[in-house]
Amino acid sequence: MNEKIYDLSQIEAISAGNSEFVTKMVNMFLDTTPDLEAHIGESIKTQQWNEVGLTAHKIKPSIDLMGIKSLHDVIRNIERSSKEEKNLDELPGLYATLSETLNLVFADLRRI
Repeated sequence: MNEKIYDLSQIEAISAGNSEFVTKMVNMFLDTTPDLEAHIGESIKTQQWNEVGLTAHKIKPSIDLMGIKSLHDVIRNIERSSKEEKNLDELPGLYATLSETLNLVFADLRRI
């Protein structure tokens, strides 16, 4: 599986060829997203559904902007389930997918 789990083309398009802008956006993602991802996990453990929903909502644009297509539905399902307090038993599995994928993205982005 050599397919990239993220796609920076959206950021590159916005940057109009400014590689410093792309680097800045990637670094901002790496600075903020790990804490948000961890907060979702902690909030699921403590069953703070409102926090899960709010944090999922915050992280969603970053996931989309970074072109992490495999998490498009995952983050939306986390947000929806926690806000509606439905299918809560699915949250740990969804979070595991979110966490594993983001950690691969973080590791990959730190190498560029």
